[in-house]
Amino acid sequence: MANYVQSTSVTNLNTHTITIPTTDTYSFIGTLTLPNVVSSAMAGPGGGAGTGTGGTSVPSQVVVTIKQNGSTILTTQPGQLGFAINGLPCTAADVITIQRSSSLSQDQQPQAIRMTLSVSEGPL
Repeated sequence: MANYVQSTSVTNLNTHTITIPTTDTYSFIGTLTLPNVVSSAMAGPGGGAGTGTGGTSVPSQVVVTIKQNGSTILTTQPGQLGFAINGLPCTAADVITIQRSSSLSQDQQPQAIRMTLSVSEGPL
């Protein structure tokens, strides 16, 4: 019987849930595509061209929290572009939740966040 392997892409700030099919170790690898908004340029004194200041970069503040049966096993730093959990022991029917959250308005826009997730059974 082949080991369980799943790869998926999801968008927005939501929770993705995986129910583990068989008792084994599992690896979870996630890659995030996050917005990095640059604010509008500010007009300089007198409003003339070339006298203002450029916009400032506002990095994403998305945090990923991963839980196994309700217990947190990983929390990323704000704006981190990925995560990896290798060899997590799981029992059949364990529930893994992967929550993406942020209070920053640019992160809450439709389609602003994309996560590609790979889940594989057995050691890497």
